[in-house]
Amino acid sequence: MDDHHLDIIRLAWARELGLGDSALRPAHTARVVGDDIHVLELAGAGAIVGPQWFIERTADISVDALLQPARLLEIAGDHGGRITGPVDLAFLGDYTDTPPDEQLLISHEIDDALAVASLCPPDDSTTADLERRTRWFTALTDSDEVLGCAAYSEFQGFVADLTTLTAPAHRRRGIGCAVALLAAEDALDSGLIPQLRTSRGSAVGATLPRKAKFDVLGAYARVHVHLPS
Repeated sequence: MDDHHLDIIRLAWARELGLGDSALRPAHTARVVGDDIHVLELAGAGAIVGPQWFIERTADISVDALLQPARLLEIAGDHGGRITGPVDLAFLGDYTDTPPDEQLLISHEIDDALAVASLCPPDDSTTADLERRTRWFTALTDSDEVLGCAAYSEFQGFVADLTTLTAPAHRRRGIGCAVALLAAEDALDSGLIPQLRTSRGSAVGATLPRKAKFDVLGAYARVHVHLPS
């Protein structure tokens, strides 16, 4: 991942979080007041966004510490916080020569993507968030049984925000890697930098980016705040 790609990725996330374009400079943590809580670690930079009470409570707490779900709940739980994440953020700067483990029949229909989600545990489906994507790559058998899906949507005009989900009965076959690479190549064709989100601490999160030749550059968590200060 070269410096040009890193600058584009930092810019996309800065705009996503409502920060200034140069806020995510290396070795710097931006702390900004906002409605919901966002904690981001990205390529040596960090951001902590949230209500005034959260910024005050976390003035001396690092981004790494706040990316621990238990710590976030400890700090925000009295305001009805519901955590999404943390997810690892991995990026692909260019095309790869990684061949798929098997040839797959691919559907681009949202209904097939949602069929994969319906077979998976709720936490996995929520993290993948397939229904909010705009491009889907679902692997099917010859009899149209769904196997797994990768999907992405454009993220701040520069990045393709990519997730994957594989039906439990078909995991450990390389399907997630294969569909992720298909989606990533489609994003690169569109001039976007693929960004892969995987659940932090999961087996998939540990192996999929490496197999697909993505570089893990950070992590992100969000807390939806339900109660006022």
